[in-house]
Amino acid sequence: MRVLFLICIAIFITSCGTTYVEYDYDEKASFDSYKTYQYDLREPTGFSEFDERRFIKFTDSILESKGYTRTDYNSLSILIQASEYETSSRNTIGVGLGGGGGNVGVGVSGGIPIGGREQHQQITLEFYDMDHGGTLVWQAISESDVKVKATPNQRDAYFKKLVEKIFKKYPPKS
Repeated sequence: MRVLFLICIAIFITSCGTTYVEYDYDEKASFDSYKTYQYDLREPTGFSEFDERRFIKFTDSILESKGYTRTDYNSLSILIQASEYETSSRNTIGVGLGGGGGNVGVGVSGGIPIGGREQHQQITLEFYDMDHGGTLVWQAISESDVKVKATPNQRDAYFKKLVEKIFKKYPPKS
């Protein structure tokens, strides 16, 4: 019984921080030919300054491990767009009341929300081929839950894990 309880707790904890990533790419793009990149930061990314630094730091780390170099002349231009939004908690406790007599029954039920508002983040990462007119060649869109009162160390861990998941399928397999 104790083992079952611990397994349920582990599943609950890991399910709270879910991140979904959708990918799309140009099948004609030659991803092997790209070796340099730079960020297009002419427009605001939508991150706070600290989170933007975290995201770029972990993205640089992964791209460098894949053999890319960040330069002023680049074959890839990277555009980052982030947004946050709130939703009501989807967790509820069901309450029901019913009664009856004879051949007649009446029931009333409802859900009481547990917890407060939930914070979510959507990040769009786009790679543009600058050697061929700036055409879009790869895109990842991630949706994840954000811990509102996270410490700087927790935010570092969140962005490290997030960037790793975003780049899990980059470059695409031919």
